Amino acid sequence: MSAMRLTGYADLFGVHPGDTIKFHVNCDGPSSYKAEIVQMINGDTNPRGPGFIEKSVPGGIALTLSGRKQIIYGGSYGFVADAKALNVESFTIQCWIWPTTPITHPKYWKHGAQGLVTKWCGGKGYGLFINDKGHAEVRVNGETLESPTPLRDHAWHFLAATFDAVTGKLILYHEPQIQYALDPVIAPVEKTIAAKIENAAVPLALAAYVDTVTDDPLAQSSLPAGVVFAGKYNGKLDTPRLSSKALSRAEIEMVKLGAQPGLTERRNSGPTGALSEVMVAAWDFSEGIDTIMAKDCGPYRLDATLVNCPTRGMTGHNWSGTVFDWKQSPKEYGAIHFHDDDVDNARWEVDFEWTVPKDCKSRFYAAKLTTPEGDEDYIPFWVVPRIGEEQSRIAVMVPTISYMAYANEHVASNAGGAELFIYRVPIMQHQNMFLAEHREYGGSIYDTHTDGSGICLSSRLRPILSIRPKYDHFLAQAPWQYPADLHLIYWLETMGYQYDVFTDEDLTYDGLARIENYSVIITGSHPEHNSGTQLDALHNYTQRGGRIMYMGADAWYWVHSFHPAYDDLGRGVVTEMRRCESGIRTWRADPGEYYHQGTGELGGMWRFRGRYLHSVAGVGMSSEGFDISSYFSRTPESNNARVSWAFDGIEYDEKLGNFGLVGGGAAGLELDIVDTMLGSPPHTLTVATSAGRHTEAYLLVMEDFGFNQQGLDGTTHPRVRGDIAYHETPNGGACFAFSSIAFCGSLPWNNCDNNISKLVKNVLDRFSVAGPLPPPPAEAIMYRGRADY
Repeated sequence: MSAMRLTGYADLFGVHPGDTIKFHVNCDGPSSYKAEIVQMINGDTNPRGPGFIEKSVPGGIALTLSGRKQIIYGGSYGFVADAKALNVESFTIQCWIWPTTPITHPKYWKHGAQGLVTKWCGGKGYGLFINDKGHAEVRVNGETLESPTPLRDHAWHFLAATFDAVTGKLILYHEPQIQYALDPVIAPVEKTIAAKIENAAVPLALAAYVDTVTDDPLAQSSLPAGVVFAGKYNGKLDTPRLSSKALSRAEIEMVKLGAQPGLTERRNSGPTGALSEVMVAAWDFSEGIDTIMAKDCGPYRLDATLVNCPTRGMTGHNWSGTVFDWKQSPKEYGAIHFHDDDVDNARWEVDFEWTVPKDCKSRFYAAKLTTPEGDEDYIPFWVVPRIGEEQSRIAVMVPTISYMAYANEHVASNAGGAELFIYRVPIMQHQNMFLAEHREYGGSIYDTHTDGSGICLSSRLRPILSIRPKYDHFLAQAPWQYPADLHLIYWLETMGYQYDVFTDEDLTYDGLARIENYSVIITGSHPEHNSGTQLDALHNYTQRGGRIMYMGADAWYWVHSFHPAYDDLGRGVVTEMRRCESGIRTWRADPGEYYHQGTGELGGMWRFRGRYLHSVAGVGMSSEGFDISSYFSRTPESNNARVSWAFDGIEYDEKLGNFGLVGGGAAGLELDIVDTMLGSPPHTLTVATSAGRHTEAYLLVMEDFGFNQQGLDGTTHPRVRGDIAYHETPNGGACFAFSSIAFCGSLPWNNCDNNISKLVKNVLDRFSVAGPLPPPPAEAIMYRGRADY
């Protein structure tokens, strides 16, 4: 077991001076802990660098607090508060299901019964389940009846169960949508019981059942508070119905075919007369796909609250295969995919808060938590100036969408084959081991759920143990994302620059107004995941004379959107992406499921929405490799008068970045190149390259070739390289791209006294001046075309 007894999260990523940020902490074991606010300078403990650095904060806090345990109740489900109409004497429950883990697997998933449509707790009530043998099962109090044949996984089944309180007859129907040649015919099963339904005063649950109702403080983070659900279902659920009568099979068919039974305004679309009078609920998941409510089209409007953001916009049992956008034919998308490890909000109680001083600098900060026994955690956040109250001409764009995409990644421990990918045995951090044992903390968008389906939603309202200082990622065996970006912050602090910071969600929600008052925007080392409004703002910024220093690689790659249903909890609470038919993918969305549930936009790569990576900062991803990093060499174009100023103090033959804290060099992990056919402006200058300096571990990205063949690695393929590039934009703007994730890891080397530091300083000094950059000499202008590639 890997114990992490102290974990926490904040209610905000970015907070303005004068506002208050709240912190939620689980302290499981120690009786007390200390909380203080610190400024983060460097998060890398590598002894070849400056080491871990934090600073105390004027106006910060130093509190000693009583420890308390807090629990995350993971797994998605729906619930309807107890209501008179749900306390039936007889019933018919019916639904379509597409189960993904119907049978317990001793290695991958271990569970008992899974709830489908239930109003059952502790042996009282009624419900439709999948039992621990993988059979459909109906329960009336303690009585059970199961189907004779187990459910086939990843296949549609129609289930219905009826109970007649007068006769005591209990009937269960299990009808696979597809009957294969050698499949047995599954006849309905029935039995007579003497029991009457003992209706428990609990909510009705979709995709779960109520385990307990308690006033235990630990259960207050469940939803509803104090009601603990169990039996979280893995799979799709479609068109569940509840009637207060034991219907015949013919009547069940009428209810199944009726789109919206029981509504006066749609009287002709479903059952009428006596059959409508016994309808209790008819949930239609095709309505409100962009919400976290499951609409009931029945007479009582028993809408269900969806907890932990199950996946919507999913193909239903009636998907025709001719429509691929749920907005065009929502009735074919009447399924919700529930998972037993979904999480949208830990829902912990607040333990302490901090009101940011009005004169606080815009920087990287963290709440540092420690116990007398040696436990430690850091909860990162960023102080972001209000629009119009900027503190500098320089701003760092913190790639928080990418942080959320990689949040609590399980790839090293769950994917298998990591050694082949990185050419060594991955060294696990204690965070990796803890997360492997605690699926309730949620995974990253690079992971799969316990049922093997891809995780496409990620929340920031949970402890994210990968957004921590001192954390080395298994791919790099070095800092990655947040701690890697602290290499840049250390350099800015050491070199004495004044700068602001803002987050991806700030730019997404504020647009151009967030950045138009800055002379230069500096990216993080790996801004891979982006929203459309963020890219719009960056484009408009550069067209108006703004400058971008792109400090990494593999940026502007995946389409992201923030789920609007969570906007009442703050900016950017849940981000969504769908992995479609190309790109570097650890999983792939199923056909028909490429569109985001929150915004309805097409997912996948920005490149395949016609928005090429290269069009943002002049370069785009070409390759990746995770053994060692290399270096850059200057090209003749670096002597062009348009850009030669960037190399003041650097000899032409110097190896640029043949040192560093990430793989031993500045050119590594993931690399970008110039390509005018993919959107690089034709006047882009390639001023340095790492061509010919990478190993066979570096491979061409899969979207750049049509079929597998030999010669796609760093020893042979000409596109497996990184290009440092420069181009001007209208009105005195410009972009300088450094084109390597490992690049920032070279900045701190030798106390920032090195040629990478000189290069970046030259660029930043020029880009941060007020007003437009001077126009380039006419004789120095050159253009690239197709022949250059």
